[in-house]
Amino acid sequence: MKSTTLFSSLALASSLLLNSCCGGPPPPPGPNPPTHKVTVIGTATIKVAPDQMYWSVQVSDNDATLAAAKARHDASLTGALNYIKSLGGAVQDLQTGGIRFDRQTYFPPNEDRSKPFTCSTQFTFTLTDFDKYGPICDALAKFDGAEVQSIDYAYSKQSYTRVQALGQALVDAQYKAGYLATTANCTLGAPLEIIEGGADGPQPMLMSGMAMRASNGGTPAAVTGQIEINGTVTATYDLVPK
Repeated sequence: MKSTTLFSSLALASSLLLNSCCGGPPPPPGPNPPTHKVTVIGTATIKVAPDQMYWSVQVSDNDATLAAAKARHDASLTGALNYIKSLGGAVQDLQTGGIRFDRQTYFPPNEDRSKPFTCSTQFTFTLTDFDKYGPICDALAKFDGAEVQSIDYAYSKQSYTRVQALGQALVDAQYKAGYLATTANCTLGAPLEIIEGGADGPQPMLMSGMAMRASNGGTPAAVTGQIEINGTVTATYDLVPK
């Protein structure tokens, strides 16, 4: 019994001596210091003139039999593709989709039912010489069943320009954050987080109210307008109280 009491006393003395030498146990954690920060959205827009046109064209012909519809379709598609290929370097990325066969089974009242079979193919290409816009429209109009489905403008350096817009957006965000920091009687610290956001602006309409010069065939030439390339960032900065 005496030995057990002696051992407990020695253990307690050793613990007290160790705490005394090492400064004692660490104090309980206190509340975290308040975090001062500001979050802003920066934006920028760069306007450029488009230098590319994305064309989507469909050749679709119908007839009494599938064979007849396909024969008309093949003749028109071959002629249209040969014309586009003849434009040489003005056209890039010419691509055809798969051929499609359809048979119409429902006809509204008083509609011609003699040609229920349809054969169609879509093809796309990129035009870089905008002076060819009018002549292409005039030429495609001569092929049976040819239809221009859409034409969209683009800019060949769009990705690079968007990076520039993001850089300008970050400058805008930092200016806003600095103004708010000064208003709050603080000093703007380092950025804590930067998030990319936003998307490119709407593409210009092919036809607008601007004056248009006519091509040799009579189709008005394209008026390109401008493309807006936008950059948006959300940035959070540290605020240091003065």
